[in-house]
Amino acid sequence: MSEKKIYGIIGHPVKHSLSPAMHNAAFKAEKINAEYQLFDIHPDEPDGFANFCYETDLNNISGLSITMPYKELALEYLDHIDPVAKMIGSVNTIMNEDSQLIGYNTDSLGAIEAIKEKTTLKHKRVLVMGAGGAARAIGYGLKEFGAEVSIFNRTIEKAIELANELKVNSIDYRDIPKEDFDIIINTTPVGSFPNSNESLLHAAQLEGVEVVMDIITNPIETQLIKEAKKTGAHIITGERMLLMQACRQFEIWFNKKAPKDVMEKALYEKLGSV
Repeated sequence: MSEKKIYGIIGHPVKHSLSPAMHNAAFKAEKINAEYQLFDIHPDEPDGFANFCYETDLNNISGLSITMPYKELALEYLDHIDPVAKMIGSVNTIMNEDSQLIGYNTDSLGAIEAIKEKTTLKHKRVLVMGAGGAARAIGYGLKEFGAEVSIFNRTIEKAIELANELKVNSIDYRDIPKEDFDIIINTTPVGSFPNSNESLLHAAQLEGVEVVMDIITNPIETQLIKEAKKTGAHIITGERMLLMQACRQFEIWFNKKAPKDVMEKALYEKLGSV
């Protein structure tokens, strides 16, 4: 029997990650001798992330999911970077292929697939709130699918910088209600545990918006989502993007179609037990 391969998620904190439930269910369904683990490396740990990357072979690690705060730092330790990930400027997936670390970004496609469950994107006016790695990935994907994108960030300089990178618009907070956005996406941590009652926008500012998406997964129903429900908007909660990007990770690692139904079932069972 071949040696068990190790996959996992690296970041901080990761103890509440939903990824192990999905990937371990997929491994079992596809009869893959592998295990998906949690690797929590505190940012204050000297050279912790670097040493982990250098020791992937030693630890029999075949692939990794990368989460905050390492999505951009990871680029420094890769042997090859997928062109899309290079364009986005961050990775959330690593494949160890013959001791070569190859970086990918599945956040972009994961977000797009989650949105496409609710609506189309071509010519839609979309507001992306945030200017970090997730905002860059999602903004890139939206543009590729023909959406008209605007970036808002509480630090306006960061919004302008990202908007210039993506060749899209930046917007001032006061102007958001005037723009008649079709889709609004929150990529910031505002509204995440333990500050779950916070929201960048409220119902009055969301009137007329077709779809409101929040990529936060803890809690699943953020205050922004609650506000959107008051207006009758279609909502997309964070686990949908998580599922879609995880399926794409599986396909990168194993070069075969992901068992999406199995992964989806495991995800919602885990959420039901939390």
